Amino acid sequence: MTPLDLALDLSCGVLMSKHHPYSRLEFRRRLRFWLRRNLKLVAGFTVGLFVSIAIVVGVLLATMPATALMWWLLGALPTAMVAAYLHLLHFGFLAHDSEAIWHVRGAWGEDNTRSELHRAKRRRLVWGWVDSLGLVNGDIDHLVVTRKGGLVAVDSKWRSKINDTAEMARAAQKVRLRAEGLTRDFLKGDARGSRRAKGNPLSVTSVVVLWGTAQHGVPDGAKVDGIEFVAGRRFVDWLAKLDGQAVDKAAAADIVRKLEGRRAMTDRARAARSLDGRRW
Repeated sequence: MTPLDLALDLSCGVLMSKHHPYSRLEFRRRLRFWLRRNLKLVAGFTVGLFVSIAIVVGVLLATMPATALMWWLLGALPTAMVAAYLHLLHFGFLAHDSEAIWHVRGAWGEDNTRSELHRAKRRRLVWGWVDSLGLVNGDIDHLVVTRKGGLVAVDSKWRSKINDTAEMARAAQKVRLRAEGLTRDFLKGDARGSRRAKGNPLSVTSVVVLWGTAQHGVPDGAKVDGIEFVAGRRFVDWLAKLDGQAVDKAAAADIVRKLEGRRAMTDRARAARSLDGRRW
C-alpha cells in the first residue's frame, strides 16, 4: 500500500479490506479523480495544514514547561488537526460527487454481511465463502458455500427506504445466472458432496440482504419476482433454515479454493487494466 493509498483509506474513514470490494475500489477511483482535478486547491490546503501544525508546536514549546501535559498536547493536537483535515477532504469530495455516497453505503452493506457470514460459520451453517467475486459482466458480492443449501449468491444492499425492489430483484437474478455459469465451468463432472447426479453443478440460490433502516420493514419470506429479500439482522436465521442440497467438507474446500483462484485472476486483470490506464 502506497502512502497515497493509505491517505485515501484514512480519508474514507476505513482501511481497505484484503479483497478490495468493488464499491470501495470505485469510491477510491472517484476520489483520486477528484483530488487530481482539484490538485492545486488540495495542495494549498495541505501546505496550510503543515504550517498550522508547525505554529501550534512552536507555541507549545515556547509557552509551556516540559511536563507530561505538554508532550501529550504535542502528540494530540497535530493528530487531531490531520484527522480533521482528512475528514474535511472526505466531506468535500462527497459534496461534489453525488454518486460517491452510494459506494460508501455499498461498502457498509458488504461489510455487515461479511460479519454475519462469520457468525454463520461459527454456528456451522456455512463452510466458507468468497467476497467480491469479479466477473467479465459484473461481480458477486458474496458467493457462499453452505452445508445444506448448495451455493448462495448474496447481493448486499444498504437502503434508507425501499423503492426499487423490482430493480434489485433483476440484479439478483443476474447475479444468480453469473454464479450458475461460473460453477458450471469448474464443477462440471465434479459434484462431490451433493445429492445431484454426478456432472451437474451445485444449485445456486440468490438472495438480497438489506441493511440500513429499510431492513426493519422487510417481512419474513418477502419475495419479488422469485428473489428472496432478507433483513440483514435475520440473515443468519435465514441461512439456518436452508434445507436443500448438501455439500461435504472436501467438496466445499475445493469450491472455495477454485473461487479464490478465479477472483485472484480477475483482480490481476483489473490491476493491469488500471495500470495501463494510468500510463496513458
